[in-house]
Amino acid sequence: MDFLNKVSAKAGETFQNIKDSEVTKKAKNYAGIPGLQLQISKCESQIRKAYEEIGKAYYDAHEDEEQAEYAELFENIKENKKKIGQLKADIEDKKKGGEAAADAKDGYSVGKVCPICGRTVPDESAFCNICGHQF
Repeated sequence: MDFLNKVSAKAGETFQNIKDSEVTKKAKNYAGIPGLQLQISKCESQIRKAYEEIGKAYYDAHEDEEQAEYAELFENIKENKKKIGQLKADIEDKKKGGEAAADAKDGYSVGKVCPICGRTVPDESAFCNICGHQF
């Protein structure tokens, strides 16, 4: 019995030494790093989203003004909006089996033309139903 008590005591002592060792402490510290990195990533994502919202709000407020400082970026946005509008129109045409494109070729399009995507929308539209441009 004395032998088992000594083995048990030694095992407990060894376990305590391992638990208190520097390697174990470092492992615990390293195990917490991914959680901290995830929190950093979430914060950075929220910052990027805020930057995007600020940039979009600024662009929307000044898209019709001359902005020499941001002219290239504004032009890039306008070109890509136009391209997105054209691509959305192509999707709509494909959904309709090409009827919209055929109507336009035959001169049956009625309404105003969107300056962004070039699609014809009803005269009473406040927004382009293809690219979302506000008239």
